[in-house]
Amino acid sequence: MSEFDPKLLTETLRRAWLEFQQDALTVEATPQGVATALPHTLPDGWQMVVELQPASPKKIKLTDGGRTLGWLAARGQNVETDAVAEQVREICRQASMDRDGWELFRWLDIPLQGVEVHVFAEALSNVAHLYYLHEPTPRGVDAADRMLRRVFTDRKLTALENHPLDGKTERAVRVDYYIPSAQPVAFQVLRRRGRIQATMEQWGYRWQDLRKTNPALKPAMIYDPAVQNVDDAARAIGEEVCELFCAYDETDKIHGLLETAKD
Repeated sequence: MSEFDPKLLTETLRRAWLEFQQDALTVEATPQGVATALPHTLPDGWQMVVELQPASPKKIKLTDGGRTLGWLAARGQNVETDAVAEQVREICRQASMDRDGWELFRWLDIPLQGVEVHVFAEALSNVAHLYYLHEPTPRGVDAADRMLRRVFTDRKLTALENHPLDGKTERAVRVDYYIPSAQPVAFQVLRRRGRIQATMEQWGYRWQDLRKTNPALKPAMIYDPAVQNVDDAARAIGEEVCELFCAYDETDKIHGLLETAKD
């Protein structure tokens, strides 16, 4: 019969847990204060990043900088529907968290209490998981996906789906389709309905970040004119950061881009 020392086991667990927390926690200075990557993660495995911005000698603002709701929107979730908005309001109420547009934040007293950061991170995690709670059925393959897959087949190209790419700052950024080659092409299908300027701003940053580690990468974003409202601002971002920004039925342009994906 094995014997164990409860005190030793307790200390071993405490030390292992604290070492994990210390390794996972990173803090960097920003112009407004500090940014920290927490041990908590979003549903896709990315670490949560929050910022602490001193406002006075006795108050500090803890904010996600709009990243959490932006994460939801970038994956096709409409965060302004009544159902999602009500869930966000309830999570904010329970965690004493405020919302301003996409930004979620709390005002905290100084000296800062670690439990307050933990509660905030848990609330952000709950918001991020609304992606699953309000996706009652799996999203089907839409017209843009069907067209792209047909083009890949016609050109005898193998596309890696939901493929992770590392940028200089962000890690494991998933793109819908990736064509590996000396000049790789990454396709992202726009799925958010209506106005897409906010989504384009987020992807504009991501494409620039991804190209810092792979300058040969050729980003492409495909939209459906019947679903997305592509205004001048959204189009300007797409055309500036992408090798190709076009409607899914502009197949001649897509074929032209894929010509460059040959080894």
